Amino acid sequence: MPDLQIRPFSDEHLDDAAGLLAARHGRHRETEPLLPQSADFRTEIEREWRVEGASGVAALSGGELVGYLVASPRRFGSARDTWMVVGIAGHAVAADAELVRDLYAAAAAAWADAGHTRHAAFVPSADASLVDAWFRLSFGASGALAIRETTPEQPFDAGLRIRHGTSDDLVAAARLDRLMTESMISSPSFSPSTTPSTTEAEEEWRDTWDDEQFEHFVAERDGRIVGHIVLYRRPPDLRVPANSIDLAAASTEPEARGSGVGRALTEHVLAWAHAAGIPVMVIDWRMTNLYASRFWPRRGFRPTFLRLYRHLP
Repeated sequence: MPDLQIRPFSDEHLDDAAGLLAARHGRHRETEPLLPQSADFRTEIEREWRVEGASGVAALSGGELVGYLVASPRRFGSARDTWMVVGIAGHAVAADAELVRDLYAAAAAAWADAGHTRHAAFVPSADASLVDAWFRLSFGASGALAIRETTPEQPFDAGLRIRHGTSDDLVAAARLDRLMTESMISSPSFSPSTTPSTTEAEEEWRDTWDDEQFEHFVAERDGRIVGHIVLYRRPPDLRVPANSIDLAAASTEPEARGSGVGRALTEHVLAWAHAAGIPVMVIDWRMTNLYASRFWPRRGFRPTFLRLYRHLP
């Protein structure tokens, strides 16, 4: 594009950017029909653009918007520093995915000048050319967002009793949550998260069973809780349909891993959601969590977005 101009993103670009995002999402739905059918694409962009500290750029050719990229500062878990994150609605291009590299080059200079050395972007996993363009900016895949239909699964016999959790399960839930955090600290995840104390973990879980957004399930073996799953009614966006539920957390005791606990719990919650009239389940996982990155695709979850990550030297 010999007449390409890259300028700071502003409100005047929102309507045209929404058109580019709508086209990208339409192509995405051709490969994954479970994604939301429609959305207010301008609102989706504004949700990221109106965040304090957000910045970005717009690419114009012949006076028309042909691409945009916006990011906003976020913290993940107990990370000590802020990431600049190109969210799910944070970028789209009209045609050539190579334009993303020019957009990032223009936008990232300001992020680095502001001291933001961790950058991330959520990219439709089905768009190979777009993923490749980000990879050639030295980004790597750090996480996956995925989706699948709920179905009336046959129970998997792992010698378990699976039931809804209650507030009486507070201590066990906090213990399993701490075990999951601990498992992410070692190689190859090297998570910067700090394992909460028993008191902190229990306080975090205390109100779970009073909140209608959550559904908690536990697996017992010989009277001891050896695993659990938490479902969450996540607010809808471009990857979360309104009629869906999120598999937000899952953990199995280390001694019980490989004995069918995770599979039995997963098939139970898929069947529960189907019976409850919830046709879609979404999930996400870290690529460096070797167990999760292998387990969830085997359970039928199909990636929809990749979270790509780059840490500047």
